Amino acid sequence: MDKNTIIGLLLIAGILFTFTLVTEPEPVDEETKTETVVEDGLDNNVVVVDSADVEVNDVASVINLDSVPETIKQDPAMLKAYMDSLEMVEKIKVELSQSAAQQENFGIFTPGVIGENEYSTLENDKIIVRFSNKGGRIVDVKLKEYQTWKDYNAGGTDIIPMQLFDEETSKQSLRLVHNNAAVETGDLYFEKQNSSSNELVFRTKTSDPSKYVEYKYTISENKYDVAYSIAFIGLDADVALGDVSLTWQMNGFCTEKLASDERMITTVMYRRFDEGRDYLSESADDELLAEDWEGSMNWIAFKHKFFSSVLMSDDGFKSGHLKKTVLEGEKYTDTYSANLTLPAQSISSFTFYFGPNQQEYLEVYNNDMESIVNLGWGIFRWVNQIMIQPMFDLLRGIGFGMGLIILLVTLFVKIIITPLTYKNYKSSAKMRVLKPEIDKINEKYVDKKDPMKKQQETMALYKATGVNPMAGCLPMIIQMPILLAVFRFFPSSIHLRHESFLWADDLSSFDSVWDFGFNIPMYGDHMSLFAILMAISTLFYTLMNSSQMNTSQPGMPNMKIIMYFFPVMMLFFFNSYSAGLSYYYLCGNLMNMAIMWAIKRYMIDEDKILLQLAENKKKPKKQSAFQKRLEDMSKKQQQSKKKK
Repeated sequence: MDKNTIIGLLLIAGILFTFTLVTEPEPVDEETKTETVVEDGLDNNVVVVDSADVEVNDVASVINLDSVPETIKQDPAMLKAYMDSLEMVEKIKVELSQSAAQQENFGIFTPGVIGENEYSTLENDKIIVRFSNKGGRIVDVKLKEYQTWKDYNAGGTDIIPMQLFDEETSKQSLRLVHNNAAVETGDLYFEKQNSSSNELVFRTKTSDPSKYVEYKYTISENKYDVAYSIAFIGLDADVALGDVSLTWQMNGFCTEKLASDERMITTVMYRRFDEGRDYLSESADDELLAEDWEGSMNWIAFKHKFFSSVLMSDDGFKSGHLKKTVLEGEKYTDTYSANLTLPAQSISSFTFYFGPNQQEYLEVYNNDMESIVNLGWGIFRWVNQIMIQPMFDLLRGIGFGMGLIILLVTLFVKIIITPLTYKNYKSSAKMRVLKPEIDKINEKYVDKKDPMKKQQETMALYKATGVNPMAGCLPMIIQMPILLAVFRFFPSSIHLRHESFLWADDLSSFDSVWDFGFNIPMYGDHMSLFAILMAISTLFYTLMNSSQMNTSQPGMPNMKIIMYFFPVMMLFFFNSYSAGLSYYYLCGNLMNMAIMWAIKRYMIDEDKILLQLAENKKKPKKQSAFQKRLEDMSKKQQQSKKKK
């Protein structure tokens, strides 16, 4: 409120007050007057007024009747006019007090404290971005090509754009140090300077038109990003640029079928220049404190399950504080928060990305943003990037359905590892052939306390036959990165989202053939058929594989129980997991059984192996250094026992 307005209001109040004092009361007809007793809230004094002209509560809450002249008390119209003038004076006092406080707190930015919300929109063929002049900020973003599970499941023909966050639970504000006080731009109303189909400019209202903060937003066609610049014009002496920080936060919406599953892989990710990306805990509350910042951040990403909101800076964020808090319920997943120190410069440029976690969209920024798609760490990520992803993209490009693509990817993986499977099976066959002789050695020393002697005879048998008991481990170790890499790939692939196959309506989430209506601890409130079939196939594969293994060795009496219990554990674990992943493991188990049957039927002859091992026994053997040391240790141990 400016000085002229205040002076005008005071003059009006003074004139009105003077008028009520000099005006003579009109005569009142005693016979027709209705009397009402009004109590003063301070001293319990009373006055008789006309109830038709004045409200009791209004009089009692505003005036002290002891201070009212008698001439005014006698006339209801004069009393009401007197009361109104006092109310106006009190309001002016309050507004003057507030204006002084605002001037002290906001300084040059005080004109921006008062205003009304106005909204603007920038839109292209990918996103709809909505802005508010309060704070000059982005208040919500919708993705035009995607929709929530709820809208998808409703079965409409039109896609309802999916909203990533809302105005009520999001914030985008600069913290400025001005006149030794902190000013939040989120509390100020900006003026929209110009608006076009692809650009929007906001400026802070200030008492000096040559000084302002300017935000510029630019949206490009066919992209999920918004260019964002912050300019401090003429404020070098008013704002400490080195102390400017940006607060950016939001609550992420639950957009998928199962909120608890979403929360397992939502987090805040970040990347330091010239380093790989890192992230806060995916399943628990976590934060990165300012003292642990260590370097300049290239980008900060609020990662939802299949989508991300990312803020990029070529100049980098030198310090800050990141935080992620897990929420409960079915509306929001997490609260994401970033407080970032901006470069000490008059103009800073940034880029927002609001879009899917999809390799081809993220890698164009050349800043390792594609690593937001969490394909695992180390060798597991390499396997996905070099082997699984290219094969998956090739089949998807041909136009195959997602169910067929998963089947073909599984077949491709099994073909690649078939030589390793053969070596593993052949090693197991050699061990099975030697099992009768190993059993004889175990029986020979079953009651004797000489494990070293038994070990020597066992190793001698292996040496004589040319069998390496560890030969089957290496092929299995080599296979593990391939098998485990897929465990990360399918749940992270947005291409499975809202893709149906057989009875599964969404391969990125669980399939359900029976909703219980109640929750079973550790299992869930539904029955996943793909998980059941996967567990059954795992059990059959375990039975088939256990016949090829020696599970009765001393020290491992419960090996079979453990092997059979594993499929049951998988049934509980995979019931609420991605149907696409369960389907992949089902296909893998069926193919493993087919490959094992083919190897046993057409490629491995255990009788020939037995003959080969017998021939190996006849050949002279050169003792290895390891075997020599083992033999020397055994002799020393026997000599020490004899001395005792």
